[in-house]
Parts: sequence; C-alpha cells; structure tokens
Amino acid sequence: MNVIRIKAEPRTALGRNQVAQIRKQGWLPAIVYGDGKEPQPISISEWELDQHVRQHHKVFHLDINGQRQDAYLQELRWDAITDRPQHVDFKRIDINKPIELEVEVSLLGYAVGLGKGGVLIKDHQTVTVRCLPLAIPESIEAKITHLEVDQSLLAKELVLPEGVTLACSPDLVVCHVAKLVVAAAPAPAPAAEAPAEGAAPAAGDKPADGKAGDKPAKG
Repeated sequence: MNVIRIKAEPRTALGRNQVAQIRKQGWLPAIVYGDGKEPQPISISEWELDQHVRQHHKVFHLDINGQRQDAYLQELRWDAITDRPQHVDFKRIDINKPIELEVEVSLLGYAVGLGKGGVLIKDHQTVTVRCLPLAIPESIEAKITHLEVDQSLLAKELVLPEGVTLACSPDLVVCHVAKLVVAAAPAPAPAAEAPAEGAAPAAGDKPADGKAGDKPAKG
C-alpha cells in the first residue's frame, strides 16, 4: 500500500457553527489521536481526501505546519443526505511497526450448496489482521465454491498475503451456507355454518319472532 502525503492545518474551529463554516470553504474537520499523545484537531482539503479515498488509500504522511505525522485513516464519516464526507479520524502509527486493523473479505465464486436449497449467510464481512502499514491489503479474497449446505468458511481457512497474520479468533465464521426453510402458511379457520332452514335455534340464540325469554301471549 502506498503512503500518501497530504497537507493539514491545525484546527481551532471546534463548535458546530464554526465547523459548518470551514466545510463551506472546502475544508474537512479531522482529528489525529493515539500513540499516547493528546488528540489534535486538524483540517484537510475535502477534495484532496476524496481523491485518495476513491483509490482506497489508507496510510498517510500528514504535513501539519511542516511537521510530518504518519497516520492511518481509521474512520471516515459521511453525510447520509449529501453523501459528502463529514469528519475523519486518523490514528498515529509508526511505519516500521505492525498495526491491527479490519480488512474486508471478498467472497469469490458460487457455493455449490446454493444449488441444493441453500442460502449464503455472510456472518462477518471483515476480519482483524496484523501487519506493517505498508503491507495492508485492500481486501482478502476467499473462494467459496466448495461450500455445501451446512458448511462454513472459517477465518483460519483464509489465504492471507505475505506479511499479514490473523488477529481474530481462527474459528470466526466468515460465512456459511444454511438450508433455506420456508414456513408453511397457517390454514384458514373454518367458517361457521349457518343453521339449516327450520332447524331449532341453538341455546342462547334469540327466536326469530321475539326476544329470548318472552312468554307466549294468553288466549
């Protein structure tokens, strides 16, 4: 993975209105934290970061007032309405020391169990790995064509790139093929039958020509 240099400025705008104002000027609020140091609010170019995110860049040399800080893009929050980035979290790193991070698992192929009444369940779409920052893979590819119904792909079965080791449970279920169960719809309740013509009314029913309990008129 490439290390990208990006210019940043210390940020004093911390309130909601102040942050909204710098966004209007094309700057993106961000913060750098970790390595036992105090978090540092910064601003970076929204357009510049967007170009790097599109190319899946994760490791940066932050140039903050002429001082370089190596950092990993830990989290990028987006506006659900405008689909524009809203805030960035950078984590301080040492390029020469391994870090732990989550990497997406890309499933390849069509599981054989899907043609036998199964359905693919993606239990965990990412796994935690440990590697040097320059060895971070964009994704980990895993073939699933061999999976039958009731079979799973475990984290320990993933083929990891050189220099990358698993940092989560080896028995973590990445995905599995489950048997598709279709629940039968409940049968409708039988409709009540109307009494046959001329039949005596059931107990508690009212006679057709008077109220229940009425006495016959005297002759």
